[in-house]
Amino acid sequence: MNRMIASIFAAVLLASAAPAGAAPAPREAAEKLPTTEAQDLAAVQSYLKGITTLRARFQQVAPNRQVSAGTMSLQKPGKLRFEYTPPTPILVVSDGTVITLIDYDLKQVTRWPINDTPLRPLVRSDFMFGEDVEVLGIKRNAQWINVAISDPKKRDEGSMLLTFSRNPLTLTEWQVLDERGQTTIVTLDDLQTNVPLEKSLWSWKDPRPKRRGPPTKN
Repeated sequence: MNRMIASIFAAVLLASAAPAGAAPAPREAAEKLPTTEAQDLAAVQSYLKGITTLRARFQQVAPNRQVSAGTMSLQKPGKLRFEYTPPTPILVVSDGTVITLIDYDLKQVTRWPINDTPLRPLVRSDFMFGEDVEVLGIKRNAQWINVAISDPKKRDEGSMLLTFSRNPLTLTEWQVLDERGQTTIVTLDDLQTNVPLEKSLWSWKDPRPKRRGPPTKN
């Protein structure tokens, strides 16, 4: 996967509903937490598995601090749509198997199997911590739970940090740290889960000029 595509996929993978900017690092809780790390991890896994559809606005902060925004839709298993608002001419859509990046300015289309992108943990219905991803660590306080994960088969490609708020438990942010040490942050706002989504979200308009075949002979 080339670096530009990987950066966009990584960014798309990292988000939810915290304030824009750097992800909040959990402070050391002054009071004793009523839960254990294992209980928090189990709660996070149950929360993620309970999501069948998701809709939200997102904001993406690239490693160079460039900010873009748009709307995100998700339907398990495998369907995603990240629609960037102008001036970003990008649309990212997954039909359940293949994820497609469409650049309307360049009139280019790039496709990858969704299982070869960082999006895999979020779109699987049967996702399990410890089986599908390696848990690198958990940091938590009375307001936040941070879970750092990586693909055990691709450790050299970086890691991801998922941030959840408590009460109610909500995915609030994720960050992707790539193999070059660069971080992409995406946050979500107005997040809604398990809502009806239109089938048209998983289709897209091809910007490439139509090819014309050779003229037919009479």
